Amino acid sequence: MSIISKIKESYQDFIKRSGEANKEMFGDGVPDCCKMNNQTQKQSGQDNKTSQ
Repeated sequence: MSIISKIKESYQDFIKRSGEANKEMFGDGVPDCCKMNNQTQKQSGQDNKTSQ
């Protein structure tokens, strides 16, 4: 196995462990702040499109 492959595998393992830790700590759902922003925009009549 080449050094690059070992680094890639280690990095992928790190990302997987980080994701599992985040899921355990914060859960699977959408963060409350995201829900709050969507509700605020809908109530004020705004959409997610940006004006150009």
